[in-house]
Amino acid sequence: MAPCHKRELEVLFMAQRPKPEVRDALQKAAAEAFAEGGFERAALGDIVERAGTSIGNLYKYFANKDELFEDFIPRGFTTELTGRVRAQVEALRSETNIFGLDDAHPYRRASEDLLAFTIAHRERVVFLLLRAQGTKHERFSNDVVRLLVELAIEHAHATYPTFAVTPATKRTLTRIYRGFVATLGAILAEERAEHAVREAVARHATYHLSGLKALFLSAKTREASR
Repeated sequence: MAPCHKRELEVLFMAQRPKPEVRDALQKAAAEAFAEGGFERAALGDIVERAGTSIGNLYKYFANKDELFEDFIPRGFTTELTGRVRAQVEALRSETNIFGLDDAHPYRRASEDLLAFTIAHRERVVFLLLRAQGTKHERFSNDVVRLLVELAIEHAHATYPTFAVTPATKRTLTRIYRGFVATLGAILAEERAEHAVREAVARHATYHLSGLKALFLSAKTREASR
């Protein structure tokens, strides 16, 4: 083979070889599109434009939008996120002085672990909490709400022995946690700087925990007065 032809083939091969940086750009662009508009509204044309490439180039890395989506929310991610949520709440079991916990307390460590994880996977968490309609993950936010309600009731029983949950109280907690989860999703979607996310989450947690403690104390007081 003539040297010039060999060189031309080498250049062509290098041009067609998948490049990690292009795949990374496509993954980042897809994550942004899914988090902003959900699965249905995320268009491949928009994704490749964000990534600075072409549809033809995209198909070298992903067969279709479904494959991009499977890459976006990998197997096991929802289980890992749910596990971190559970670990944070369970670390508060039997604690009444929530705002007096030192930095070494398991709750503080679990909270930091969860927050760092959600910031590192911002688009995935935003999608799961706010944009998962029409996908296999559409029940995720409701499942998290249900888990948080169950854990809150367990905490109340452990902390306030006379606490007795009623159907109305459980419905109240469900409404509270729907708002709580939606607000966390909104914080991650709207606050782009990490320090802003941390500040907003801290203030929201303070507000939430104060209200929750007041709810449990009022339920306990009513129970004791009967």
